[in-house]
Amino acid sequence: MKKIIITSAIIASILVACKSKKETVATAPVAPLDCSNKVLTYNTDIKSIIETNCSRCHNTNEKAGYNFLKIEFVKKAALNGKLLGTIKHQEGFSKMPKMANKLDNISIDKIECWIKNGMKE
Repeated sequence: MKKIIITSAIIASILVACKSKKETVATAPVAPLDCSNKVLTYNTDIKSIIETNCSRCHNTNEKAGYNFLKIEFVKKAALNGKLLGTIKHQEGFSKMPKMANKLDNISIDKIECWIKNGMKE
């Protein structure tokens, strides 16, 4: 009986420790992206990322309502939040690019700063 109580106490301690770690990781604050010193333009910094990763599907066929060969559609997706939501794989958004790896953080940060700084062409 004593062994069962000790074993149960050990298992309970492990479960509590695991739960505490999950909560700590899940609630860790994320520093906002600092875009104040970034001067990015669509033609110089963003267009190649979009053409390489997005426009092979979102082109003249306007899949999901977007033709990313045209900046107007890129801006539309940026303004309604779908561009960042999908490339960041945020909850509630499709994960893009579909059937490919998530974009690297440098590309995602460039796109986010371009949007935050007024989407200059």
